[in-house]
Amino acid sequence: MIVAVINTKGGVGKTTTCMYLAEAARRAGRDVTVWDADPQGSSLTWSDQAAADKKPVEFTVSGVHQRQLARAAQVEGDVIIDTPPGDPQVISNAVDAADIALVVTGPGGADVERAIETMDHFTGSTPALFLLTQYVKQETDSWTTWRSLRESDYPLLDTRIPRRAAIQRAYGSAINDELHGYERVLDEIVQVLDALNAEEGSDG
Repeated sequence: MIVAVINTKGGVGKTTTCMYLAEAARRAGRDVTVWDADPQGSSLTWSDQAAADKKPVEFTVSGVHQRQLARAAQVEGDVIIDTPPGDPQVISNAVDAADIALVVTGPGGADVERAIETMDHFTGSTPALFLLTQYVKQETDSWTTWRSLRESDYPLLDTRIPRRAAIQRAYGSAINDELHGYERVLDEIVQVLDALNAEEGSDG
């Protein structure tokens, strides 16, 4: 399973999603690697800081150049690709290499607008799903965004990732506490891919 985590807007939780999703995969007994294709190296820095504090993350995080993305299918196990917001070529290469793209968005109007642009422009023939992060119950922006995405024709994960201080504090350390719904995100992604593979098998 290769997952490209994308949005052309920064600050929506791509790196957090990559690291928590990888931890969810690890806890589920899956062999998983995070590929950090963002020149800022946020996932790699997270892993390095955790290792320096002697509380390393328990999966591999590797920095990769965009030319390496096409080799993701050669890696054993799962690959989760962290992408930069401002490099269309890297995003495009990551999506092309992926089995599925996860378009991460916060509940704000600007976040959603860019997420829709990202979905429309980059995903093409690669299956893609929206993931709503930073969700707050009874907050107008959160509820309005959730409702509008649910009523749209875009595919949306049922799981919403809540806005939690614990998630923000996890940066640079091993993820030892709860997964805040990312285990359900993993389950949903696997279910979608299984359904798509079964559909392809029946067509063949």
